[in-house]
This record gives sequence, structure tokens and C-alpha cells, in this order.
Amino acid sequence: MVTNPVIPVAAALPILAVILGAYVFVTVRKKDSAAGKIFPIVRMVLIVALIFVINLRPMTKDYNTDVETKNVDVLFVVDTTISMWAQDYDGNDPRMDGVIETADRIMTDLKGSSFALVRFDNRSQILMPFTQDKRSVKDAFDTIKAPDIWYANGTALNTPMEDMRALLESSAKKEDKTTVVFFMSDGEITGEEQLESFAELAGLVDGGAVLGFGTESGGKMKDGYGGYVYDYENYGDAVSSIDEANLRAVASDLGIDYIHLTSPTRVDSTVRAIKASSSTSRDKGRAVLYNDTYYYYAAVLILLLAAEGYMMIRKGRL
Repeated sequence: MVTNPVIPVAAALPILAVILGAYVFVTVRKKDSAAGKIFPIVRMVLIVALIFVINLRPMTKDYNTDVETKNVDVLFVVDTTISMWAQDYDGNDPRMDGVIETADRIMTDLKGSSFALVRFDNRSQILMPFTQDKRSVKDAFDTIKAPDIWYANGTALNTPMEDMRALLESSAKKEDKTTVVFFMSDGEITGEEQLESFAELAGLVDGGAVLGFGTESGGKMKDGYGGYVYDYENYGDAVSSIDEANLRAVASDLGIDYIHLTSPTRVDSTVRAIKASSSTSRDKGRAVLYNDTYYYYAAVLILLLAAEGYMMIRKGRL
């Protein structure tokens, strides 16, 4: 049994404790019999306990399952500099929303492949090595948050190169593997470092695309403090614009296509080509599947709440 809390336990526990404590305090102060106090408190304890368990989102592991697998390793390389939260994707949404939506679409369409995730801002970090556990990769994407404006030191597209090399070389050692890269960025370079060539990695890449996010007119970025990132040179809100020249250069070096991403569907043709060139097999017990069990507890909770509501109506409290 494993858990994947919806709300962190450290946050959920105090909230539920306050609710339960307030209920017990009010109930004890009522002029009622001991039984008339104990049974409502017991019911509330059960309700709070069930809510806590449901929030934990308990899951069972299934090791013995037939799994469709593909001979494809998919590496996501995601720019997580603050400009990726500029609000010019699909209208006024942050660019990172488009990154998450597109990555999820790719993982769904290439089900059975292995996925890895590298993020980069001031530094590069391997958030997830190659795995067929899609849930773990999605959880890794969920950890990506906008950097603090005081931490952000500008963008250099070269930053993830060594982590990319390490993962691509690990994929190349596998027999009959197709290695795919989706490099996701706005291409903007704001630091002093010049764009270096990615050509030395081209021999390790069989397909994929460089995906560009943003618009030429650009978008403003929230600063996390109720306002927008300020441009001290131009004395106004900072605006980030896509730099497609840099993105096309990276794509050319890697030998893959460049796509200006305005909708997740724009990767569909690339994904279809990857699927067409991949092979599929069925393996037993090669992967771990996670099965949700929270709905069992939710069913009991609904029954308890229904009973609680019925008793309140019978007592004329509603």
C-alpha cells in the first residue's frame, strides 16, 4: 500500500484537528446525556478519520499484470526559468500550463514508453530517470513551481546539456531502443552565456521536437507577491517574448523538428511518426501499476454523512 496525498499531511492534520476539536467542544458543552454526547463525537471521529484516509489517496501495487510496452525512451527537457510563467499561452495562461498539458498528451499517446524528465533554470536537475511509471513522471512534473524572483539569474539554454547527455547515453546502451527528445522552452536567453551547439548530442537522438512556448508580443510574469516582475531598465512590468531563432538552432543541432506550440494537438503528427516507427510487445510483471482504493472509504463516508444528515433532520435542526 502506498499513498499520494492530495493535500500534504502536514497541512491536512491541523485543519482536521481544529474541526474535530471544535465539534467536541461544542458537543461536550451541550446539556445532554452522556450517550447523547459520546455517540455524536464517535461519529465525527469516524468522519474525520475517513476524510484523512481519503486525502492520503491510498493505492495498492499490482506487480503481476500484462503491460503493453514500446521500444521508445522519451526525454522531456523543460525550461523552468521564470519566463516560462509569462502569461501568453492560449490567451493569458502561463506558458508552463502548455508544457504540462503537452507532456501529458505525449505520455498518454505514447503509453508503454519509458519517460524521463530534466528541468533547468539556474541549474539543471534530473527529476526523473527513464521509467514506465507514468504516475511518477506526472508527480515529478507537479513538483515544478515558478522560481522566486530573487533566485532567478537569467536563462541559458546550455544548462541541461550534461544531464541530457547522461540520460541519452543511458538510453543508447539499451538494445533496439528509439530515443526521443522533447525540448520545451521559450528560447529566451537573458544571461551573459551564449548559446552553444547541441550537435554533439544529435547522434544519440532518433526523433522528437523542440517545442517553443510564448508569443512575439510577449507576456508579463507574476512575481509571487501580488504583482508582476519589474523591469528596472525600462521602468515597467517586464515582458518576456519567445526567441524562435534560438529554438530553431537547438532543433537543427539535434536533427529534430521545431514546433511553435500554441496547442497540445500540434505535437500529434510528431507523435504519430514516433508510434509508426516503434515496435510494441506485451510483458508480464515488468511494470508496477497503482490502483486507487480511496473510493471504498468514500462510500463509507457518504453513508455516514447521509446518516448524520438524517438524524439532524429528525431532531429538527435543519
